[in-house]
Amino acid sequence: RNVRGNASSVGMMEGAFFVSRTELLAWVNNLLQTNLTKVEQCASGAVYCQIVDSCHQNTVSMKRVNWMARSDHEFVPNYKVLQAAFDKNGIQRNIDVDKLIRAKYQDNLEFLQFMKSYWEHESSHCLEYDPLVAREGK
Repeated sequence: RNVRGNASSVGMMEGAFFVSRTELLAWVNNLLQTNLTKVEQCASGAVYCQIVDSCHQNTVSMKRVNWMARSDHEFVPNYKVLQAAFDKNGIQRNIDVDKLIRAKYQDNLEFLQFMKSYWEHESSHCLEYDPLVAREGK
């Protein structure tokens, strides 16, 4: 059992669930060196995969992540990569793929808030991370 506590059991009252859309986008753009302008752009799952990769390096199959995915059927394989990473790292959180791939604001906002809260719990022992190298410039 993890002595630090299970960050995947983050509750809705965690601070990250009160973070604004603007603050979330600034955080993810800084962390991953991206230029997201809308939370809905996370719907492909690629961003979520890389957030996990930044905490647990070399446990996410980043080569399999499709950063160019534009439609829901192209998003699904990214969520398979994400689920495998969750399983490998003991992250016990339901990923509602059917909702997330629809690119609805509220669903992706809540999942991004969870990811930020998870990252905050795990980042204290994250190694230095270069997101561009991790995604091979994609």
